[in-house]
Amino acid sequence: MRIDLTDNTIGGNNCRTYSRKEISALFPIADKKISDLCRENEKLLIFPDSLREAYDKIGDETLLSISTTDDPERVYICTGNIMGFIGIGNLKIKIKSRFDEGRDDYFLHYMLQKVLSFSLFDLNHDNEREDIFDFVMFMFPYFLKNALRQGIYREYRTIRHNDSDVKGSIDLNRHLRLDTPFMGKVAYSTREYVPDNNMTELIRHTIEFMKTKKYGNAVLDIDRETIDNVNSIIRYTPSYNKQERSNIISKNLRQKSHPYYTEYRPLQCLCLQILKMEEIKYGDCDDEICGILFDGAWLWEEYLNTILKKEGYIHPQNRQKKGRIYLFEDKSGIRYPDFYKDDIVLDAKYKRLGSYDKVSNIDRNDLHQLITYLAVLKASNGGFVAPISERQTNIPSASLNGIGSTLFIFGMEICKTATSYKDFCRKMNETEMRFIKALNDNISRQILLSQTPVSIL
Repeated sequence: MRIDLTDNTIGGNNCRTYSRKEISALFPIADKKISDLCRENEKLLIFPDSLREAYDKIGDETLLSISTTDDPERVYICTGNIMGFIGIGNLKIKIKSRFDEGRDDYFLHYMLQKVLSFSLFDLNHDNEREDIFDFVMFMFPYFLKNALRQGIYREYRTIRHNDSDVKGSIDLNRHLRLDTPFMGKVAYSTREYVPDNNMTELIRHTIEFMKTKKYGNAVLDIDRETIDNVNSIIRYTPSYNKQERSNIISKNLRQKSHPYYTEYRPLQCLCLQILKMEEIKYGDCDDEICGILFDGAWLWEEYLNTILKKEGYIHPQNRQKKGRIYLFEDKSGIRYPDFYKDDIVLDAKYKRLGSYDKVSNIDRNDLHQLITYLAVLKASNGGFVAPISERQTNIPSASLNGIGSTLFIFGMEICKTATSYKDFCRKMNETEMRFIKALNDNISRQILLSQTPVSIL
């Protein structure tokens, strides 16, 4: 059974009901924290790929809730800010963005394309026949790139030899079995810190498996960096043997936890998903969860970064401890604004900001947060950036009482009339250009007004 949902239906926005019996597999995970689900289910991946980077944002959130109806045999499924694919046994769930009003989830694909620098359209991907199997493979270049930035994974491994150049411990039993009568060779073993190990072999098996799949082979050839990374893995795994696949999978079922090679852990999970996908599809037992999920707020923010970095905006990164600001003079109270430069601070909001026509209608916590950033950075302009369903004809603004800073609401229209994914990309590019123009024009106008001298008669 397949169920298509939209994110953020908590509050009764989801009008469709489901039979308790049909979705019984969901009850054990309903109202469970995202952090607990990921901890308990190794085959469940979430972006950002490390919850440590966003524990305060999504770790305590739930994937979904189940609420009752007037009919005791029917229920609602309510979702949070999480998009993606998940499966338990034979139950398949796709959660799309609530801002994508078309029948195809082009918006999720488009944001992923921009954030991961990966064009699904280039693969002629058919969204209508989309499968989690294909989608998981699309993530492989991203995880591989992050891992190899830390260098090729190495670990100590026992290497067995049988030659005349003895360097390690003699293996007497093996020597008697292989070298009797004596012909000048000795069986011995050495411990070496090598790149050809269970982890890199797992990656190699994943590569070779993907080569046999339609989209998998295209993914491995998607760009020059991915091709180079794949070739590196092949070069460092000379002992690869296709017949050892089951054994390699078994040796990697226990997740690697290395103090340096931290980016290999999510890659390991992804490889296991890919290699076992034909066997497990959406889960190999009734209570096993398999899938890939995306935090909508994180994805929206990273998508905006692909646009705003070209305009010179700083995008602080908690994980890398870049771009932080301090609330207090003793450098305590660390904060990470979404975007800032010169005299402006921007806050990305993956939510519907009221009616979009009045700044004062925005949630008080969101307002207080942005005002705090304005005060610390001594900025005169601040703005909220959110997705909207219709083209923005005017930019709501308001001046703060006492400090004179101006707050704006900048909306970015999400196309709902696209006839194809290519058409959607074209129209979103036009939307992005209108957004940047509106942003620059309004900020420039405000700066000009602040610099205009007041005449005293």
